Amino acid sequence: MKKHFITGLVILLPLAVTIFLVAFLVNLLTAPFVGVIEQFLVQKSWYTAYRGGIHILLKLVVLFALFFFTVLLGFLARVVVFKSLLALYDYILHRIPIIKTVYKATQQVIRTIFGTTSRSFKQVVMVPFPTHGAYCIGLVSSPAPALCAKTVGSPLVTVFVPTTPNPTSGFLMMYQKNEVIFLDMKIEDAFKYIISCGVITSDDDPLPPEITS
Repeated sequence: MKKHFITGLVILLPLAVTIFLVAFLVNLLTAPFVGVIEQFLVQKSWYTAYRGGIHILLKLVVLFALFFFTVLLGFLARVVVFKSLLALYDYILHRIPIIKTVYKATQQVIRTIFGTTSRSFKQVVMVPFPTHGAYCIGLVSSPAPALCAKTVGSPLVTVFVPTTPNPTSGFLMMYQKNEVIFLDMKIEDAFKYIISCGVITSDDDPLPPEITS
C-alpha cells in the first residue's frame, strides 16, 4: 500500500505543482487589469448574474492582449528610434539604487535563458572538477579570452559549472579542449539534472524506478 501511494503521489504532485504555478502566474499577470475593468462593470445591473463567466473571459482577453503587446514590443525593439528609448530606459534603471541590483540580475538570467545562440550556452559537457578523477556537468559558453589562450599556449574553452540545486551560481572555468568531454544532451535536460540534485536524469523515463519497502 505504501509503495502504491508513493508512486501515485509522484505522478500527481508534478501535475498539482504545474497547475498551481500556471494559476499563480495567470493571476499575477491578469489580476491588476481585470480588477480595474471589473470596477467599471460592477455598476452594471447584468454583471452580478454573469460575474464568474465574465471574470474568466476577462482573464483570457488580458492574457491575449499581453501576448500581442509582448510581440509588438519585441518588434519595436528592432526599430532604430525605439532602440534609443529602450537604451535610455535601461540606463535609468541601472542607476537607481536597490532597483538596479534586482533588475540587472533578472536581466542577466533572462538573457542567458532566452538569449540568441551567440550569447547563450552552446553545449553540455563533462569536465574534471573539482579535481581530476571527478566530473561535473558544465555548459560551454564561448572561447576563452585570447590573452588567456596565448598565456598557456593553446586554445581554451570557457565552461560554466553550475552549482546544485541553484544553477544561477557556479564556477567559470577554462579548459583545454582535450580535457572537455562533449555530451549529446540538451541544455534543458542538464538544468533538470542539476536542479534535481541528480534525481532527474532523462525525459525518457518520467516515472521513478520501482520503490522497494
